[in-house]
Amino acid sequence: MANDLAKLAARIAALERHLTQQTRTSRLAYSSLENGALDVYDEDGSLRAVIGQQPDGTTGVNIVNGPPPSQPTAPIVASVLGGVTVSWDGGFADGSTVSLDWARLEIHASTDATYDPSPATLQATMETAQGTTVVVPCDNDVYVRTLARNTSGAASPPTVIVGPYGPAPVIADDVLDGIVTTMKLADDAVTDAKVAVAAIDSVALAENAVTAGKIAAGQILARHLTVGSVQADALAASSVSADKIAANSVTTGKIAALAVTADQLAANSVTAAKIAAGSIDAMHIKAGAITTDKLDANAINGKVITGATVQTATSGARIVLNASNLTGYGTGGSKIGIEPNSTYPYIYWSSSDGTNKAVANVSGGSADANLGLNSGTFVDSADSVTYKWRTWFGNDFWVAERVNASTSAPNGGRLYLGRSTAQFSAGPSGTMTLTAEAGIRAAGTFRADNISVGTVSISPVAGTPTSVTLSGGSISGTSFRGFVTPITSLPGTQVLGVSCNNVSSAGMTIWLTRTNTTTTGVYWMIIGED
Repeated sequence: MANDLAKLAARIAALERHLTQQTRTSRLAYSSLENGALDVYDEDGSLRAVIGQQPDGTTGVNIVNGPPPSQPTAPIVASVLGGVTVSWDGGFADGSTVSLDWARLEIHASTDATYDPSPATLQATMETAQGTTVVVPCDNDVYVRTLARNTSGAASPPTVIVGPYGPAPVIADDVLDGIVTTMKLADDAVTDAKVAVAAIDSVALAENAVTAGKIAAGQILARHLTVGSVQADALAASSVSADKIAANSVTTGKIAALAVTADQLAANSVTAAKIAAGSIDAMHIKAGAITTDKLDANAINGKVITGATVQTATSGARIVLNASNLTGYGTGGSKIGIEPNSTYPYIYWSSSDGTNKAVANVSGGSADANLGLNSGTFVDSADSVTYKWRTWFGNDFWVAERVNASTSAPNGGRLYLGRSTAQFSAGPSGTMTLTAEAGIRAAGTFRADNISVGTVSISPVAGTPTSVTLSGGSISGTSFRGFVTPITSLPGTQVLGVSCNNVSSAGMTIWLTRTNTTTTGVYWMIIGED
């Protein structure tokens, strides 16, 4: 009995091995179709492809009943000569990629604004799914839409209608030189109205083509004649009379030299307006012919006049120029003058009695001249001393200062700019000096509206950040930076840290963290920026 069971188990195992080998072997291995075809069906039992012998006698793979393609993107239409161009970018409205059974893109066009694609509206096809451009010939405006088809012949939804677009007009730039020949012109196509003035010249006419019998009276106008086209020997004697000459038609360039003599001129025909500037020189003027009353007010310009004194009047408001100075007098006697012959040449502005006088003078130095400007004097009510302002320009400095009018000693505000140093002073408050080597130094406390500093005390909670808020400030600037530091000799042991936030023109919040509750001072600073 045991032996039979063992044989049965061995047989079952052999059958299992054989079955496994059968399931791993191709079902069509070493198979062929003899004058037939293999049909491919989907999971619903619909025929999708026929592989092999086709009903029409051909052999191949025929895809049938495929799903319609996705709707293409809208066509791009433009006008060209003789029609419109239609372009497709190869995309689809739903953003999908081209299906494997895609066949072509159909281009439809119609003069109707609304229509459904049909064989009557089919104008062209695109056989590549990468997109391209085709030309649709037309004489009138058309509306364009497209649709895609697959190898099964199924059509996609058509695109939106684009249009209207029509053929572009033909302009001169579109016509190649020489393309319009005589044979291309219809009979009587060129009329008088189409011939531009002077378009037909003597070169274009055959010899003796125009005879006297072909010229109507009054038909040849001046605008039809080119310069030099009519020679004197071509004119009949006395054919040109005075009434045939248009006003201003005879210009200087048409008159030969010496052709017009004095006896040809009518009396009083030459007036002042007819005499060119500079044409009459001294040789043509009779001695004594020009008197004072013949001179225009602006007749003497750009000329040298030599004399002892030139003045606009003998008294009152006037300008007086002589060899030593130039002085302008006002109606009240005040004056402005230039003294070029002074030891130190200067320009001055003065009251009539000379008590209030501002001077700009040049003083001779060892090598270069210095230019100075001096104001009128004034009395300072604080000390009853007479002062004046002066400004000096030297070869390597510039200074503006208040000085004692009697001693010329500086007193009060002063601004000095030298080659390497600048100084600013304001009375007894001190002097600020700027030097190229040392930077800026203020003789006193330096203050700025955009900087605020101070000290604040904080009694902290042990081990907990404790804050105090500064407010009420008015610091200049549009953005602000805050800086804080604790006043301590125990940083990192008992004073664990200090910081700030909410920095503004009005103040900021300062934070202190300490291991105990000891009140601690904090230095702070806020700087405003533009």
